Amino acid sequence: MLVSKAKNRTVEVDIDKVSLGSFYTTKSGWLTHQVRHFLENALIESNGYLLDPFAGDGHLLETIKADLILGRQVKQATGFDIQGANWAINDSLVAIPNPERAVIVTNPPYLANHSAKRKGVEQLVAKYFANSTQKNLYRIALENALASADYVVAIIPETFLLSTFPKHRLELAVVIQDQLFADTDAPALVACFGKKVRDDAHVFTGEQSIGTLKEILFLRQSNAPKQNIYFNDPNGRIGLRAVDGSDGKTSIAFVAAKDFGYPSDSVVVSSRLMTYLEVPGVADVDIPELISKANALLASIRQRSGDLVLAPFKGNDRTGRRRRRLDYALARKILSSCL
Repeated sequence: MLVSKAKNRTVEVDIDKVSLGSFYTTKSGWLTHQVRHFLENALIESNGYLLDPFAGDGHLLETIKADLILGRQVKQATGFDIQGANWAINDSLVAIPNPERAVIVTNPPYLANHSAKRKGVEQLVAKYFANSTQKNLYRIALENALASADYVVAIIPETFLLSTFPKHRLELAVVIQDQLFADTDAPALVACFGKKVRDDAHVFTGEQSIGTLKEILFLRQSNAPKQNIYFNDPNGRIGLRAVDGSDGKTSIAFVAAKDFGYPSDSVVVSSRLMTYLEVPGVADVDIPELISKANALLASIRQRSGDLVLAPFKGNDRTGRRRRRLDYALARKILSSCL
């Protein structure tokens, strides 16, 4: 698999594993108090029927059956998989049979369309993307699950919160800070969908309540007039570290160009993590104040949203905190609000 065209870097991948988008859960941290309460009510509604259409090693079903509260409610727990002898064979990316309207609890495959091309498995998954408007296998899986069940609990990428996927049945979202998978550090979210259309969803990080999804997304909005701000300008007077460092000490920040220390000749039009930017019309003497205000507003947004207003980036830092990335759209709104 080509990982850097410029540096001619490649790595070997497990074609079967990658094409299936399979990452198996190895821990039970996903079953928080809030998720357990949701499943209690869902299992009552479904008469105790439970289904995992992407069952894999069966860890999710076993976790629920072993739970002191939920285990007593499970009348029947079944699963499907696309291969192997443990479960009935079914391609759940095509359709999910569920005549009992069982509660679906699943960890669907993760694989974006563009990643499939980069990893050389495009032809193995092309049939799924050809029949869908979705650009990631987990979204195709989620559509099928919601079509066949009244209640769905899915362990999916945390980026779902900021995606355009319809969330009108989303009741609860729990961000899991701990690593759930043995073979990837993909930031995970437990999304709980009910059968009724809802106006909003409650969001937690672990057991901590953050607020509602609408409240979090509102923090990305701004009524400030749009300003001319030029990103990826090697001669810009403001540096932007748009990603939290892995050391747990270096966080996202706006920095005076003279103090940034990042090689300006490394900035290209596609730079997204470290760059320089220019704000025309702002006098040199006013740049420090603009930077100070922007960092203060960024800190406030992060604190008020429990950091969920920013997309996750490559797992956790050395202190165990989820790393985040500041997209340029939000960076522009922050700077515009401070001008």
